[in-house]
Amino acid sequence: MQETEPSTNAPTDTRWPSTYIGGGCPLLAQAQGVERTASVGCLVTDGHTTYALTNRHVCGEPGSPVKARLRGAVAEIGIASERQLTREPFTSVFPEFPGSRSYLTLDIGLVEVHDVNDWSSQPFGIEGTPEEIADLNELSLSLRLVDQPVTAFGSASGLLDGTIKALFYRHKSLAGYDYVSQFLIAPTSGSTQTQAGDSGTVWYLKSGDKEKPKLHPLAVEWGGQTLLEGDKRLNYALATGLSTACQLLDVDLVRDHNQGANPYWGQTGHYSIATAAIESVANGPLREFMKANIERISFRPDELTPQQIHAKLANGEFVELADVPDLVWKKTPARVPGGRDYAQNAGPEHPTHYADIDEPNANGKTLRDFTLSSIDNMSVSVWLKWYADEGQADSRSEGLLPFRVWQIFDEMVRQLKARDDTRFLCAAGVLAHYVGDACQPLHGSYHADGYRDAPGATSKTWPGKGVHSTYEDKMVDRHSTELLPKIAPQAKRFEGAIPAISNGRDAAFATVTLMAQAADMLPSSKLIDEYIRLGGGSSAKVVDGLWNAFGDDTARLMGAGARYLAAIWEAAFEKADTSLPSGARVIPEAELAKVYQNKEFVPSVTLDKIAPLLE
Repeated sequence: MQETEPSTNAPTDTRWPSTYIGGGCPLLAQAQGVERTASVGCLVTDGHTTYALTNRHVCGEPGSPVKARLRGAVAEIGIASERQLTREPFTSVFPEFPGSRSYLTLDIGLVEVHDVNDWSSQPFGIEGTPEEIADLNELSLSLRLVDQPVTAFGSASGLLDGTIKALFYRHKSLAGYDYVSQFLIAPTSGSTQTQAGDSGTVWYLKSGDKEKPKLHPLAVEWGGQTLLEGDKRLNYALATGLSTACQLLDVDLVRDHNQGANPYWGQTGHYSIATAAIESVANGPLREFMKANIERISFRPDELTPQQIHAKLANGEFVELADVPDLVWKKTPARVPGGRDYAQNAGPEHPTHYADIDEPNANGKTLRDFTLSSIDNMSVSVWLKWYADEGQADSRSEGLLPFRVWQIFDEMVRQLKARDDTRFLCAAGVLAHYVGDACQPLHGSYHADGYRDAPGATSKTWPGKGVHSTYEDKMVDRHSTELLPKIAPQAKRFEGAIPAISNGRDAAFATVTLMAQAADMLPSSKLIDEYIRLGGGSSAKVVDGLWNAFGDDTARLMGAGARYLAAIWEAAFEKADTSLPSGARVIPEAELAKVYQNKEFVPSVTLDKIAPLLE
């Protein structure tokens, strides 16, 4: 057997869905001051309440909070249910089988989820749609299951492939009693071995076509056993039959909840804009270089379906450049190499993604209109004074998105002149993210998540709360298949006036212009009012209602962003007035990762510190 090892570069939280949680995603729980990580198995229901199924040893005592990463942050997503299984006398579970001095190890726990709209029944990282559960009992269990192929996705190890090696495997004997695991699963030759953190994940029995197999939910991993294969050590998975657990807990598997959802709005949106922008660059060496490296910035146009993005993101450690600002820089370095947050969800990268420039002052003027009235107002000192005059004293809340574009424009020019195509590509790629933010109207509005300033609003409740994630995440997520084909045609059709760009200040001014055009295409108040009229929240009714009202507008917004991004790239290339050192060479992923993991590369700073970095 080929030697395998537990994964040492397993998927980090840079890879997890931003809008939906499903099978294979990580769960976090505290026990005696230690954070434990495990995997979601699947969704189950008793007909009234929906639960996430995982291991009991992860859930902890009933009522204990359970957390997960959702929309870029660790959040409480449910509490441990009283419905739990530890071990049961073997003959009480399988009365037709002998085994009076044996226990069946189960280790199954349920998490009563707070908001079912945050969940999907589609397992993460596995190709194919789950079929009916493999219903196993004394009559259907057979040795024919031995050596059958199975697959899973663990939050610690990623994609796992294996074969069933034993049924009712005795993993421990104590005080005259045997402890039995329903399944023993071996890693397939050459594949990743399971490890701590995969506990709770569901293994699927594969049948039919090898290329597109049917997947039948079979078993829930609860632990592992290291066995020797000659002189090699292999990690085997110990698992409980899913049908057994569901029968004992009196719950049913959920198979069709948010199943069509693609959990990557952030990536889909930014990648789509980047891909359309490359197609918008004029023919020549820059276009050839960008097209050669399209898979470093984004995905190729024929690889932008949710399923294709899903598969690519589930593999490897390289993060496509268009989403490095969210998936790397908004993380702490302890969790993600290159992370720039100094604490969870707190760091200088965050205000670079927006600018609340539509709030009127006492005279009815907005920072957006004031800036666009003269290029001289595209100035750090002018913006700082405006924020101070309006009582904004916390730099962490002073959005500086246009200045971030200015900073990156300067970096592109600097690296082109230095003939460093790796750093140029890295800067051009991450720029796609910020221009993508600029064409979304809620990133340019002080009403970014509803009317916080409405009469009667509190710190926890206000009209329109939740519109940001429901529109930008869940609406586009749910309707990505309909949206994606519209973006490139809208980019070609865009007729808005893009200001002339010859330096970084011009690029920042153009960004504010884009934000103003986005606000005209889809005013934030129009979006929020419709969200409120639909009832708020993130139900299918609300999400579909927003799509019916604003789907075409969203495609127009992204098309505009693509055209602006192409114009800024072209302007930087023209200003540098040099050639690319190696033509259309494909830059290795490792070289790019080394650049964006360096905190000195286009450093993330707040508005009060960015002026010295701008040329």
